[in-house]
Amino acid sequence: MAGLLLDAVLDWARAERGAGRMLLEVHESNARAVAFYRRRGFRATGRTTPCPPAPGGREPEMVLPL
Repeated sequence: MAGLLLDAVLDWARAERGAGRMLLEVHESNARAVAFYRRRGFRATGRTTPCPPAPGGREPEMVLPL
């Protein structure tokens, strides 16, 4: 199911918005989500942001060229 939803969003971003890449942030402790995005071709950019709801937590940025 998650794959179908992601495919729909990526198709929309390409077709409707003319996007050349998709950026996302995922909490560093969510290993399943990180693995899912990696399998789908996303790669870490090296940038991170703090996660306000989880003090001390970080959200690495991931990118997928479209």
